[in-house]
This record gives sequence, structure tokens and C-alpha cells, in this order.
Amino acid sequence: MNEIIVGFSRPKSGFEPFSWLIRAVTKSPFSHAYIRFYSEEYDRWLIFQASGAKVNFIGQTMFDGIETIYEEFNVPVSDATKNTVIQNAMDICGSPYGVGQIFGFGCVLFMKIFGKKIQNPFASTSSFVCSELVAEILIEINKDNAKVLDPSSMSPKDVYDFMISTGFQPVKS
Repeated sequence: MNEIIVGFSRPKSGFEPFSWLIRAVTKSPFSHAYIRFYSEEYDRWLIFQASGAKVNFIGQTMFDGIETIYEEFNVPVSDATKNTVIQNAMDICGSPYGVGQIFGFGCVLFMKIFGKKIQNPFASTSSFVCSELVAEILIEINKDNAKVLDPSSMSPKDVYDFMISTGFQPVKS
């Protein structure tokens, strides 16, 4: 048995208006979701994320220098599932960050005010936001999650709430 870590963070930098907006709108202490896994071959922890302008990988040391980790969850997976998750991550690495999807997510949040649940009108299969990447991986790990997760309409806070509601316990630092 292996593991993948689902994590939540915010930038350490003081001037991060996009992070401020996400945290304010979602009433959350974090604005970013990511996947972390250990590569035995390279003897490194790697983070897979949608950040900046692209979907990318970053080493743990550099990530720790720019992000404040809020909480992380261990997700047990088989070796085969971990391999599939990482292969799929590599296949979409370099895809653009989903700026249009962020505007669509604003529409989703706006409609929530009126008690309406809508799908992201600007969802894309060729660009990604951080919470979407994590939700897609959670579906890949357990296909039953597809019944309850809508990756294109989820914020990092939504993914966090899903982790808690499905019985995952935060990793103690």
C-alpha cells in the first residue's frame, strides 16, 4: 500500500490579492489545493499543482519556501493507483491555468447566494485550477467519488470539506 497526500495552503508572500479573494469568498484560511507524493526513484517529495500560469510539479523544499501549509490528508492508494495518478499528472503537466474557469466559479458562487446549484459555465478540459486537479485525482482514486464531486465547480474549501466529510483525518505535523 502506498499514499498520496492531499494538501491545502496559502502563499507566504504578503501581497497576494488572488489568494485574498479566494479566502474571503470561501471564508477559508487557505486558497490552494495540491497533491504531494514521494518519489523513491528520486528520493524527493514532489507537489503537483495548478499554480501561476500552468499545471506543474515543484519540489517540497521550494514549495515550503513559498507556501504556508494549512493541512494535509493521507490518502491510501495501491502502488498501481499511485502510478496511474502520477502518469496522468505528467500527461497534463504544462497545461494552462484555468483563468476562464475562475470566472465561471464566480458564477457558481453567485448562484449559491440564491440557493441555486449550477455547473461552471466556463469549465474546460484543456486548462485547470488547483481544486479541480485534486478533485479529478480523488475521482481517479475512487470512482464512487464521481457521484458527489464536480471538479469544475469546486473551491479548495469544497475539496477540504469533502475530505473531512468522507472521514479523512488531517495529518498531524
